[in-house]
Amino acid sequence: MPRFFRRYALLAWIGIVASWMPSFADAKETVTWAVLHFPPFQILEGPHQGSGSFDGELQVLMEKMPEFDHRIVSMSFARRKEEFMSGSNICTPGMFKAPAQAMKLAVSVPMLTHLDNRVVYRKDHESLIGTANPVDLDDLFARRDLIGAVMPGRSYAPNIDQAIERHRGNPNLFSRALETSQLFHMLLDGDLHYLLLFSHEAAYLARDLGADDRIANRPIAGTPPYIFTHVACTGNAWGQALIERINAVMATERREAGYRALSERWYPAEDQQRVRRFYPEMLQILP
Repeated sequence: MPRFFRRYALLAWIGIVASWMPSFADAKETVTWAVLHFPPFQILEGPHQGSGSFDGELQVLMEKMPEFDHRIVSMSFARRKEEFMSGSNICTPGMFKAPAQAMKLAVSVPMLTHLDNRVVYRKDHESLIGTANPVDLDDLFARRDLIGAVMPGRSYAPNIDQAIERHRGNPNLFSRALETSQLFHMLLDGDLHYLLLFSHEAAYLARDLGADDRIANRPIAGTPPYIFTHVACTGNAWGQALIERINAVMATERREAGYRALSERWYPAEDQQRVRRFYPEMLQILP
């Protein structure tokens, strides 16, 4: 075969092979989402898998951002913090603004509205907890006749986080990297006297363990009646660009009734009404 035809045939073959291969220009950027098994906000296993409020929020974002490949990685609170602090390019669908800003992360507009954290205890321990309502955390944490628990790496609310920090090292304030369900078991078994949890979080766990009628809660002094969660991404140019894209999606999505209902997931009917009262406050906060 003449050299010209051999060269032409080779070029043609290369063209055919290239047409079968995906173009690098068409390759999608991957967004890694750090998620937590945090019922009922994010439910990664069991019969209610995927029905948490963060689950619904993340599903909306993945559907509205098809230009990205979305990779979901399960983490603990502590590992998520380590990944952020190490500079890994990740995002998470649910984080409070104060700890995200403290880590210098890129933070979205408010995404979901939640009611306040509470002191959760067994009803038959009510006399031990005392009569204070709302509860002063400094007084509660200082007591040596009660054992309470908080989750390391978890943020509750600014005033609660500050109280936990003031009492760090207190032997009666248990802080171990356990799942919330494990701590709740310890509460039911009498190994703990109280936990700090969201009211609907405690209700979900109690229902799951058949202990609906054994649990009570009280508000915490100085805690606002509602709090917002945000999407947070690594605090670099990559993360800021992702947040700008997410905010663009939320500019219209947050006003949809179907999206608003994500904030109400797993709340009883009376608390759903309370969430709705605070939702307009969330919409006033713009990028």
